[in-house]
Amino acid sequence: MIVLFYLGWVLLIAAFAAAAAESTVRAQPGIGGIITSAHDLWYTIWPGSLVVAQIQIEKAAPILWDPILVAVLAVPAWVLLGVPGITLAWLFRPSRLLTANEREEFQKHQDSLFLYDELERDATTWNEDDGFDDRSPDHDGHDSLDEIERYPAPTDDELLLAIDEDESAPAGKS
Repeated sequence: MIVLFYLGWVLLIAAFAAAAAESTVRAQPGIGGIITSAHDLWYTIWPGSLVVAQIQIEKAAPILWDPILVAVLAVPAWVLLGVPGITLAWLFRPSRLLTANEREEFQKHQDSLFLYDELERDATTWNEDDGFDDRSPDHDGHDSLDEIERYPAPTDDELLLAIDEDESAPAGKS
């Protein structure tokens, strides 16, 4: 939607440029008047592209050029660019009032965006309530290491003897 807002502003800038360019059309002899059509402005600024566009459109669809585009190009260029520009810039402006559906959708996006912050806040208050921090390391298992150290490590001979006993044991017993 923001793209359409910016497109509206680009069309408005082009409309102002077209209104300013009308002075070049009025300066030419034989063309003048109070209102300058988009066709006259286009022909004055870039005549080659107008002729090429006319030829290509008439080749593709002859009925499209004569009744439709000739009538459209009779309107001033600043109107052709300004009306859609104002419409797009007004309808898609970022600070406009939202409808009920748009407000609900916006609220859903906002809730999902701030979900992580809420979870972090809840976890922080939960940890503060009981004094337990689940991010701190747990040292409860170190007591079992002390008990293991009480028993001496087996020697190599004892390990070899245990392996030999396992191999000589019957298959059904372990």
